[in-house]
Amino acid sequence: MSNITYAIPFWWPWIATIYVMACLVLGWRFIRAQNPYFNRRTRTILYGIRACTGAVVLALILDWRAVQSRTEEVKPIVQILVDHSLSMATEDTQQGLSRYDAAIETLNQTLIPAWTDPTRMRIGVAGQGYRDVHPADAAADAPRSAIGRALREVLENQSREPFGGVILLTDGAISDPDELHNTIQDYREARIPIFPWIMGTQNQADDIRILNASITQPSPSQPSLELELTIDSPGFAGQNTMLTISLDDQPLHQERIHLSGNLQTHLIDFVSPYRGLQFYKVEIRPVEGEATTENNVAWAAGEMRREPIRVIYMEGSEPRTISTLRDALESDPEMEVYAMHFPGDESVEALAAQARAVRGRDMRIFRDRYGREIPSVCHPTRGYPKTLEDLLKFDVVIFSDIIKEAFSEEQLDATVAFVEEFGGGFVMVGGITSFGAGEYEKTVIDKLMPIEVTNRSDPIWGFFSAAVTEAGSQHPIMQVGNTPEETYDAWNRFFPGFDGINYVRRAKPGALVLARTTRERTPRIDNLVLFAVQQIGRGRTMAFTSDTTPDWGSRFEIMWGPNRRGNIYYRQFWNNTIRWLAADRIARKGGQVRIETSASQAARGDTVYVRIPAESPTSHAGLNVHVSHPDNGTQNIPLLWNAGHRRWEGNFTTTQKGKTVITATYRNDEGATVSTHTGVHVRPDINETVAVAVQREPMEQAARETGGQMMDADNAADILNTIAARSVPVTWKRAIPVWDRWWFLIPLILLIASEWILRRYREPA
Repeated sequence: MSNITYAIPFWWPWIATIYVMACLVLGWRFIRAQNPYFNRRTRTILYGIRACTGAVVLALILDWRAVQSRTEEVKPIVQILVDHSLSMATEDTQQGLSRYDAAIETLNQTLIPAWTDPTRMRIGVAGQGYRDVHPADAAADAPRSAIGRALREVLENQSREPFGGVILLTDGAISDPDELHNTIQDYREARIPIFPWIMGTQNQADDIRILNASITQPSPSQPSLELELTIDSPGFAGQNTMLTISLDDQPLHQERIHLSGNLQTHLIDFVSPYRGLQFYKVEIRPVEGEATTENNVAWAAGEMRREPIRVIYMEGSEPRTISTLRDALESDPEMEVYAMHFPGDESVEALAAQARAVRGRDMRIFRDRYGREIPSVCHPTRGYPKTLEDLLKFDVVIFSDIIKEAFSEEQLDATVAFVEEFGGGFVMVGGITSFGAGEYEKTVIDKLMPIEVTNRSDPIWGFFSAAVTEAGSQHPIMQVGNTPEETYDAWNRFFPGFDGINYVRRAKPGALVLARTTRERTPRIDNLVLFAVQQIGRGRTMAFTSDTTPDWGSRFEIMWGPNRRGNIYYRQFWNNTIRWLAADRIARKGGQVRIETSASQAARGDTVYVRIPAESPTSHAGLNVHVSHPDNGTQNIPLLWNAGHRRWEGNFTTTQKGKTVITATYRNDEGATVSTHTGVHVRPDINETVAVAVQREPMEQAARETGGQMMDADNAADILNTIAARSVPVTWKRAIPVWDRWWFLIPLILLIASEWILRRYREPA
């Protein structure tokens, strides 16, 4: 069936409108002009002929074309793919044939005879890609089953004729599951069904093999990595072997693995002293009787970022007293404490004068009880950071009995911005130069204190215990025990109390009181604020109105444990406090770009898929991803946003064996450009080497998602008949120029002739 459509292009009405307007203007001038040979009526007729002639010529210039379409019912083509990877060479079929030979026999004895039109059948082999060759002329020698790539090449090379389906003769032992998954989506959109026919049995050679090895860093604060290892060990159930993780032949971790005989996954933490991106060798010690040991080794890339929670702790009590809190915090391997000191054993007036005099040039270095250096808060290079940029290298600041005159106005302003704008943590600990006693309410630090101070005489000496408030009992800071019962006992049975506090008026609106004082014999100073916290902008602050040093907290720092022995609750309390105060900073460290790859190792020519999870397309400003190949070649990876999975996606093709590095750069919340890395180890090829059991599941998924079905000897004829019975309407279209049509040229000739005749008989000789 054929027809011709004379469609008018969408832009023609605009050109026609402009032409008509031009004709009206020019025609009005031409008709009204004086002419000794033509009257107005003749001029009107003459100009009308010219306007029509111009319209026809304009149509010729614009090359108006008609569309000729022809629709035919076309029988579909069926594509047959035979997997010729090494696993197909396994002789485990019931007839004693290899899987590949069984596939050729199935092709010759079942599929070809049942297909009525040989011209509508295409046959090829699928190994590391598609080859247009008859299976009888190939051999099962491709190192691996890159079925996904082969199917994609078939789809990309599809002619204009429709496919009725793809029949895949394979054992299902695919080596590119991510590629297959993406290819299946393309087949589903193209409405081309896949019909897998499984070759082989469930037999499996005795072998231990690493199927996947990936390394991540659970937290940038920790000096440890986590290996996720998936192995299969058919034939070795119940046996033990040794796993080794090494770098440059230096063992970093060894662990005994108990083999289940089936697929098993292990999560293994190990410590690496190497910063940055490294390619770690993961090796399983061979066991006697393995079919091969080539698949006992894998390489996995892991990046070690060392970004601990950094705390500035400034103490006004004697330098030796700094050790207790410092050691308590650093008992957590994710924390680093930078301790400073400014003497506080003189009167407040004398301390203030001294601080103003030495600020920015105090070269004193003090030492704690272990001899560790403790610089002065006012040291020019090792003291409290002078700029916001330097302060942003830390996460929490502790003011403990430090005179306010030790800081410049710029330093105090930077501290407020550090908390409000950049999510830092701040805690003020009590003492004779803290809170009202230190007149901090007269500085910008008052914005950070979650309490209202009284006056300079606020220190009160005496015994105080703690009464946890209802809100405090649920707060993370107060959870010092392993169970709710232990936490309750820690605060109500074993809490050793304080020998003094700073008297404060009340908690500010919006602050949360975690604990109050209890002092039954002195009602006037009972029920005062002991611990209070508040959210200030992006950051968090705390008021600790007592002390952590022997002055007021001698029992608190050494006797707060079960039965008032040890200080495990003291350590847990302060670690909880720092983590809560630094929550925003920790979240941003943990929220760095994470690069996920479809495989930790690949063969040359493989497609590696890259995925970057993100909350939204704008989460990582200026995100750019590029690949550095072993030959030093670099290429950018174009990224597309996948809203369904909330991630950026891209891919690249491996080119050279060795270490391929993937780098993502972006701007963090502070506007600085940062980067993170991962890698893929590329081998010349990754060969299957051993007979693996057939894998039905990925093939069943391919059939299900594309509208096909699993094939076997019982349903093959019916499926082929169904495909052959289908006919697909195909429309062929061809653009035909109109300028050579008779009905187009004759009017043009008549118009030109009319003007000639009119002029011939109206103009004088």
